[in-house]
Amino acid sequence: MRLLPVTAAAAIALSACTAPGPPATPTTQAPAPATSPPRATPSRSGFIALGDFGTAGSDQRAVAKAMGRWADAGHRVDALVSTGDNVYPDGDPERFDEAIDQPYSRWRGSIWATLGNHDEQDGNGPDQLTHLDLPGLPYARQLAGVQVLFLDANHPDQAQARWLDERLSAPGPRFRVVVFHQPAWSCSEHGSTAAVDRLWVPVFERHRVALVLNGHDHNYQRFVSPAGVTYVVTGGGGAALYALRACHGTPERVAAAVRHHFTAVEVTRDALTLTAVDPNGKPFDRAVIRAG
Repeated sequence: MRLLPVTAAAAIALSACTAPGPPATPTTQAPAPATSPPRATPSRSGFIALGDFGTAGSDQRAVAKAMGRWADAGHRVDALVSTGDNVYPDGDPERFDEAIDQPYSRWRGSIWATLGNHDEQDGNGPDQLTHLDLPGLPYARQLAGVQVLFLDANHPDQAQARWLDERLSAPGPRFRVVVFHQPAWSCSEHGSTAAVDRLWVPVFERHRVALVLNGHDHNYQRFVSPAGVTYVVTGGGGAALYALRACHGTPERVAAAVRHHFTAVEVTRDALTLTAVDPNGKPFDRAVIRAG
Protein backbone atom coordinates (compact mmCIF):
# COMPACT_ATOMS: atom_id res chain seq x y z
CA MET A 1 0.00 0.00 0.00
CA ARG A 2 1.20 3.48 -0.82
CA LEU A 3 1.93 5.54 2.30
CA LEU A 4 -0.27 8.60 2.27
CA PRO A 5 1.38 11.93 3.03
CA VAL A 6 1.69 12.42 6.77
CA THR A 7 1.62 15.73 8.57
CA ALA A 8 1.85 16.57 12.23
CA ALA A 9 -1.90 17.00 12.18
CA ALA A 10 -3.09 13.68 10.84
CA ALA A 11 -2.88 10.79 8.44
CA ILE A 12 -5.67 8.64 7.03
CA ALA A 13 -4.98 5.21 5.59
CA LEU A 14 -7.58 2.47 5.29
CA SER A 15 -6.28 -0.93 4.23
CA ALA A 16 -6.74 -4.68 4.47
CA CYS A 17 -4.12 -7.35 5.06
CA THR A 18 -4.07 -11.06 5.79
CA ALA A 19 -2.34 -12.89 8.64
CA PRO A 20 -1.28 -15.60 9.15
CA GLY A 21 -0.27 -16.83 5.71
CA PRO A 22 1.14 -14.97 2.72
CA PRO A 23 0.34 -11.26 2.90
CA ALA A 24 -2.64 -10.12 0.87
CA THR A 25 -2.41 -7.35 -1.66
CA PRO A 26 -3.45 -4.27 0.32
CA THR A 27 -6.28 -2.25 -1.13
CA THR A 28 -7.10 1.39 -0.50
CA GLN A 29 -10.70 2.05 0.48
CA ALA A 30 -12.82 5.13 0.83
CA PRO A 31 -12.42 6.68 4.29
CA ALA A 32 -15.22 6.38 6.80
CA PRO A 33 -17.18 9.61 7.29
CA ALA A 34 -15.05 11.96 9.37
CA THR A 35 -17.98 13.04 11.52
CA SER A 36 -18.83 9.66 13.06
CA PRO A 37 -17.17 6.34 13.91
CA PRO A 38 -17.84 3.24 11.84
CA ARG A 39 -21.05 1.51 12.78
CA ALA A 40 -20.50 -1.22 15.35
CA THR A 41 -20.75 -4.73 13.93
CA PRO A 42 -21.42 -7.88 15.95
CA SER A 43 -18.15 -9.16 17.37
CA ARG A 44 -17.06 -12.06 19.52
CA SER A 45 -14.88 -9.81 21.66
CA GLY A 46 -13.10 -6.49 21.65
CA PHE A 47 -10.70 -4.29 23.56
CA ILE A 48 -9.21 -0.81 23.51
CA ALA A 49 -5.43 -0.39 23.42
CA LEU A 50 -3.49 2.75 24.29
CA GLY A 51 -0.26 3.79 25.91
CA ASP A 52 1.77 6.67 27.32
CA PHE A 53 -1.25 8.16 28.99
CA GLY A 54 -0.63 8.44 32.74
CA THR A 55 -0.34 12.21 33.15
CA ALA A 56 -3.75 12.83 34.74
CA GLY A 57 -3.94 15.78 32.35
CA SER A 58 -6.55 17.15 29.98
CA ASP A 59 -5.35 15.20 26.92
CA GLN A 60 -5.57 11.92 28.81
CA ARG A 61 -9.09 12.78 29.98
CA ALA A 62 -10.15 13.70 26.43
CA VAL A 63 -9.00 10.34 25.08
CA ALA A 64 -10.68 8.51 27.97
CA LYS A 65 -13.98 10.28 27.24
CA ALA A 66 -13.69 9.33 23.56
CA MET A 67 -13.20 5.72 24.62
CA GLY A 68 -16.45 5.88 26.57
CA ARG A 69 -18.31 7.29 23.58
CA TRP A 70 -16.89 4.51 21.39
CA ALA A 71 -18.23 1.89 23.79
CA ASP A 72 -21.59 3.70 24.09
CA ALA A 73 -21.92 3.59 20.29
CA GLY A 74 -22.17 -0.19 20.51
CA HIS A 75 -18.57 -1.23 20.01
CA ARG A 76 -17.59 -4.15 22.20
CA VAL A 77 -14.95 -3.33 24.82
CA ASP A 78 -14.20 -6.26 27.12
CA ALA A 79 -10.87 -4.94 28.37
CA LEU A 80 -8.51 -1.99 28.32
CA VAL A 81 -5.03 -3.01 27.13
CA SER A 82 -2.17 -0.70 28.05
CA THR A 83 1.12 -0.57 26.16
CA GLY A 84 2.86 1.06 29.13
CA ASP A 85 3.85 4.36 30.74
CA ASN A 86 0.67 4.23 32.73
CA VAL A 87 1.81 6.52 35.57
CA TYR A 88 4.11 9.48 34.94
CA PRO A 89 6.75 10.44 35.80
CA ASP A 90 8.01 7.51 37.86
CA GLY A 91 5.18 5.09 38.59
CA ASP A 92 4.50 6.60 42.04
CA PRO A 93 1.76 4.52 43.74
CA GLU A 94 0.25 7.71 45.15
CA ARG A 95 -0.71 8.62 41.57
CA PHE A 96 -2.40 5.31 40.66
CA ASP A 97 -5.85 6.74 41.40
CA GLU A 98 -5.59 9.90 39.29
CA ALA A 99 -3.59 8.32 36.45
CA ILE A 100 -5.41 4.98 36.13
CA ASP A 101 -8.42 4.44 38.37
CA GLN A 102 -10.32 7.67 37.80
CA PRO A 103 -9.89 8.06 34.01
CA TYR A 104 -10.71 4.40 33.34
CA SER A 105 -13.14 3.63 36.16
CA ARG A 106 -15.52 2.10 33.63
CA TRP A 107 -13.00 -0.68 32.98
CA ARG A 108 -11.55 -1.05 36.45
CA GLY A 109 -11.10 -4.77 36.98
CA SER A 110 -10.43 -5.43 33.30
CA ILE A 111 -7.31 -3.29 32.74
CA TRP A 112 -4.50 -5.44 31.34
CA ALA A 113 -1.16 -3.67 31.24
CA THR A 114 2.46 -4.00 30.44
CA LEU A 115 5.00 -1.69 32.08
CA GLY A 116 6.82 1.19 30.45
CA ASN A 117 10.13 2.73 31.41
CA HIS A 118 8.40 5.42 33.51
CA ASP A 119 6.38 2.77 35.38
CA GLU A 120 9.58 0.95 36.40
CA GLN A 121 11.76 4.02 36.84
CA ASP A 122 11.76 3.99 40.64
CA GLY A 123 11.05 0.29 41.10
CA ASN A 124 7.28 0.74 41.32
CA GLY A 125 6.36 -1.65 38.52
CA PRO A 126 5.43 -4.61 40.78
CA ASP A 127 3.21 -2.35 42.89
CA GLN A 128 1.34 -1.23 39.79
CA LEU A 129 0.71 -4.80 38.61
CA THR A 130 -0.50 -5.74 42.10
CA HIS A 131 -2.81 -2.70 42.12
CA LEU A 132 -4.34 -3.93 38.86
CA ASP A 133 -4.61 -7.53 40.12
CA LEU A 134 -2.16 -8.70 37.46
CA PRO A 135 0.65 -11.26 37.69
CA GLY A 136 4.27 -10.45 36.98
CA LEU A 137 5.38 -10.12 33.38
CA PRO A 138 5.20 -12.04 31.11
CA TYR A 139 1.60 -13.21 31.32
CA ALA A 140 -1.32 -14.03 29.02
CA ARG A 141 -5.01 -13.16 28.90
CA GLN A 142 -7.71 -14.44 26.59
CA LEU A 143 -10.98 -13.20 25.12
CA ALA A 144 -13.24 -15.00 22.67
CA GLY A 145 -11.21 -15.62 19.52
CA VAL A 146 -8.02 -13.87 20.65
CA GLN A 147 -5.12 -14.43 23.04
CA VAL A 148 -3.22 -11.38 24.34
CA LEU A 149 0.37 -11.94 25.51
CA PHE A 150 2.17 -9.30 27.59
CA LEU A 151 5.97 -8.94 27.69
CA ASP A 152 8.39 -6.65 29.53
CA ALA A 153 10.46 -4.77 26.94
CA ASN A 154 12.30 -2.87 29.66
CA HIS A 155 14.25 -6.13 29.92
CA PRO A 156 14.05 -7.89 26.53
CA ASP A 157 15.70 -11.27 26.91
CA GLN A 158 15.85 -14.80 25.57
CA ALA A 159 13.84 -16.17 28.48
CA GLN A 160 10.78 -14.16 27.40
CA ALA A 161 11.38 -15.23 23.80
CA ARG A 162 11.21 -18.87 24.91
CA TRP A 163 8.08 -18.18 26.98
CA LEU A 164 6.45 -16.54 23.96
CA ASP A 165 7.50 -19.30 21.56
CA GLU A 166 6.05 -21.97 23.85
CA ARG A 167 2.68 -20.25 24.07
CA LEU A 168 2.47 -19.48 20.38
CA SER A 169 3.33 -23.12 19.63
CA ALA A 170 0.51 -24.41 21.83
CA PRO A 171 -3.09 -24.73 20.59
CA GLY A 172 -4.97 -21.48 20.89
CA PRO A 173 -7.45 -19.10 19.26
CA ARG A 174 -7.17 -17.94 15.67
CA PHE A 175 -5.68 -14.57 16.60
CA ARG A 176 -2.66 -13.85 18.83
CA VAL A 177 -1.76 -10.31 19.92
CA VAL A 178 1.51 -9.40 21.67
CA VAL A 179 1.83 -6.27 23.85
CA PHE A 180 4.94 -4.53 25.23
CA HIS A 181 6.21 -0.97 25.60
CA GLN A 182 9.42 -0.27 23.66
CA PRO A 183 8.50 -0.78 20.00
CA ALA A 184 9.76 -3.43 17.65
CA TRP A 185 9.52 -0.87 14.83
CA SER A 186 9.22 2.90 15.06
CA CYS A 187 10.38 5.93 13.11
CA SER A 188 10.21 8.63 15.76
CA GLU A 189 11.93 9.95 18.89
CA HIS A 190 12.95 6.59 20.39
CA GLY A 191 12.86 4.47 17.24
CA SER A 192 13.02 0.70 16.96
CA THR A 193 14.36 -1.40 19.85
CA ALA A 194 17.44 -3.39 18.81
CA ALA A 195 17.15 -6.15 21.41
CA VAL A 196 13.46 -6.66 20.64
CA ASP A 197 14.22 -6.85 16.92
CA ARG A 198 16.96 -9.41 17.51
CA LEU A 199 15.27 -11.62 20.12
CA TRP A 200 11.52 -11.32 19.70
CA VAL A 201 10.70 -10.24 16.15
CA PRO A 202 11.82 -13.61 14.69
CA VAL A 203 9.30 -15.31 17.01
CA PHE A 204 6.48 -12.99 15.90
CA GLU A 205 7.33 -13.57 12.26
CA ARG A 206 7.76 -17.34 12.53
CA HIS A 207 4.37 -17.74 14.17
CA ARG A 208 2.81 -14.97 12.07
CA VAL A 209 1.06 -13.35 15.00
CA ALA A 210 -1.83 -11.15 13.98
CA LEU A 211 -0.84 -7.96 15.80
CA VAL A 212 1.96 -6.46 17.90
CA LEU A 213 1.02 -3.43 20.03
CA ASN A 214 3.63 -1.03 21.44
CA GLY A 215 3.97 2.47 22.89
CA HIS A 216 7.01 4.56 23.97
CA ASP A 217 6.88 6.88 20.95
CA HIS A 218 3.99 9.26 21.52
CA ASN A 219 2.17 8.98 18.21
CA TYR A 220 0.48 6.41 15.97
CA GLN A 221 2.32 4.23 13.47
CA ARG A 222 1.33 1.04 11.66
CA PHE A 223 3.75 -1.27 9.88
CA VAL A 224 3.11 -4.49 7.95
CA SER A 225 5.95 -6.99 7.53
CA PRO A 226 6.41 -9.13 4.40
CA ALA A 227 5.13 -12.12 6.40
CA GLY A 228 1.89 -10.24 7.12
CA VAL A 229 2.51 -9.32 10.76
CA THR A 230 0.97 -5.96 11.73
CA TYR A 231 2.95 -3.80 14.17
CA VAL A 232 1.26 -0.77 15.75
CA VAL A 233 2.74 1.98 17.90
CA THR A 234 -0.19 3.36 19.90
CA GLY A 235 1.48 5.85 22.24
CA GLY A 236 -0.93 8.77 22.03
CA GLY A 237 -2.93 8.19 25.20
CA GLY A 238 -2.27 11.57 26.82
CA ALA A 239 1.41 12.52 27.13
CA ALA A 240 3.03 15.19 24.92
CA LEU A 241 3.29 14.04 21.31
CA TYR A 242 6.45 13.20 19.32
CA ALA A 243 7.21 14.04 15.69
CA LEU A 244 7.52 11.37 13.02
CA ARG A 245 10.74 10.64 11.18
CA ALA A 246 11.63 8.98 7.90
CA CYS A 247 11.86 5.21 8.12
CA HIS A 248 15.01 3.22 7.40
CA GLY A 249 15.39 -0.52 7.87
CA THR A 250 11.82 -1.16 9.04
CA PRO A 251 8.91 -2.96 7.43
CA GLU A 252 6.70 -0.70 5.34
CA ARG A 253 5.00 1.97 7.40
CA VAL A 254 1.51 2.11 5.92
CA ALA A 255 -0.06 4.68 8.25
CA ALA A 256 1.12 7.25 10.78
CA ALA A 257 -0.24 10.25 12.65
CA VAL A 258 0.86 12.70 15.32
CA ARG A 259 -2.27 12.97 17.43
CA HIS A 260 -3.70 11.72 20.68
CA HIS A 261 -5.76 8.59 20.18
CA PHE A 262 -6.75 5.10 21.21
CA THR A 263 -6.74 1.94 19.11
CA ALA A 264 -9.87 -0.21 19.17
CA VAL A 265 -9.57 -3.91 18.33
CA GLU A 266 -12.69 -5.91 17.48
CA VAL A 267 -12.63 -9.67 16.87
CA THR A 268 -15.09 -11.69 14.82
CA ARG A 269 -14.80 -15.32 13.80
CA ASP A 270 -12.72 -14.60 10.70
CA ALA A 271 -11.23 -11.15 11.20
CA LEU A 272 -9.54 -8.80 13.62
CA THR A 273 -10.32 -5.16 12.90
CA LEU A 274 -8.31 -2.31 14.38
CA THR A 275 -9.45 1.31 14.30
CA ALA A 276 -7.41 4.29 15.48
CA VAL A 277 -9.68 7.00 16.92
CA ASP A 278 -8.84 10.56 17.95
CA PRO A 279 -10.26 12.47 20.98
CA ASN A 280 -13.09 13.84 18.83
CA GLY A 281 -14.21 10.30 18.04
CA LYS A 282 -12.96 10.46 14.45
CA PRO A 283 -11.32 7.30 13.08
CA PHE A 284 -8.12 8.08 11.16
CA ASP A 285 -6.81 4.59 10.40
CA ARG A 286 -8.45 1.21 9.97
CA ALA A 287 -7.10 -2.22 9.07
CA VAL A 288 -8.67 -5.64 8.79
CA ILE A 289 -6.53 -8.70 9.54
CA ARG A 290 -8.16 -11.91 8.34
CA ALA A 291 -7.57 -15.39 9.69
CA GLY A 292 -5.83 -17.79 7.33
